[in-house]
Amino acid sequence: MKSLLYIFTIVLITNLGASATDEQKKSFKTECSKGDTLSCYNMGLMYDYGDGSTAEDDNKAIGFYLKACDKNFYESCSKAALLYEEGKNVKQDMKKAFKLYSKACGGEDGFACHNVAVYYSKMKTEALKKISIAFYDKACNAGYSESCIYLGRMYRDSRSVKRDLQKAKEKFDLACEANNYLGCKELRILEELERAGY
Repeated sequence: MKSLLYIFTIVLITNLGASATDEQKKSFKTECSKGDTLSCYNMGLMYDYGDGSTAEDDNKAIGFYLKACDKNFYESCSKAALLYEEGKNVKQDMKKAFKLYSKACGGEDGFACHNVAVYYSKMKTEALKKISIAFYDKACNAGYSESCIYLGRMYRDSRSVKRDLQKAKEKFDLACEANNYLGCKELRILEELERAGY
């Protein structure tokens, strides 16, 4: 289901690049007002990226994203969080961003879990830094390959965790399986080091 939604979103963004028709916009807006989360999300995308006939408007985008997020459409929570985090055309608000990323992470959104992990990894206490590892792991298992690479390096280089080359290998392998070139490269290097007796 998640992959179908992702494909639909990519198709939508591609189509929006060629401009959504007035009829489509009206339909999305009407359906959103009736509580259809996908329509609210689509309206958010239109205002987030602009579609030729719709000017970019981060405030409107956030409004629509939050309507979908309130009904547990987790990708929408992540999109709103990113806008709050970047703070380009809206006031930056890291507390709101963290809250939205946390909600999306609860819905297995790998990108959101990665951002929650980054937040905890910047904390000063070791206990909170260790919490970040669990979130990096959750992000990796949800398919966010950047987290897999980060974890692989932590296990390989003994940063914040005990060195475990087998776990490092597993994480790099997951990133590689997700078609992340860097994950494949790290995996090959580690395998070569193992063969050399590292």
